[in-house]
Amino acid sequence: MFKLTCIDFFFRTIPETFILIYGMHIIAQKPVNLYKYILSSLILSILIFFIRKLPIYFGVHTDICIMLTIIIVAFIKDIPLIKNVLGTFLLYFMLSLSETINMLLLDGLNINTDISVLQPLTRCIYGIPSLITFIISVIILRFILKNKRVIPNYF
Repeated sequence: MFKLTCIDFFFRTIPETFILIYGMHIIAQKPVNLYKYILSSLILSILIFFIRKLPIYFGVHTDICIMLTIIIVAFIKDIPLIKNVLGTFLLYFMLSLSETINMLLLDGLNINTDISVLQPLTRCIYGIPSLITFIISVIILRFILKNKRVIPNYF
């Protein structure tokens, strides 16, 4: 089991949830209400921190985080449920893809990526490329949705 430290919380979880919630705004094509944006991001970050403290296997926490993201976005953001669920799964897929690319890059450079033996600050430094990749993919998603009508407005 992987435990989240305070360093991981401040340098990885909080920025990741801010990007995730911003991506939900992009997919729902709703303007950002700064108060609700910060509130929902911080609530989700704190909940993820406590979920990581639970004695559950690595991977189960991701499923719980996905469900909590859907619930928080549904109640705080007033985004329709269909867009909420689709957006959450798309953004978590993009996050997983960026982390996979980062792991392949680090493996290609022969860097030890075993998170159980790495120091928290080293883990955060090794995670910066995946965070940057996630930011870039959300910006590309924004560009695509702004210039093309990819997601029909049926719901």
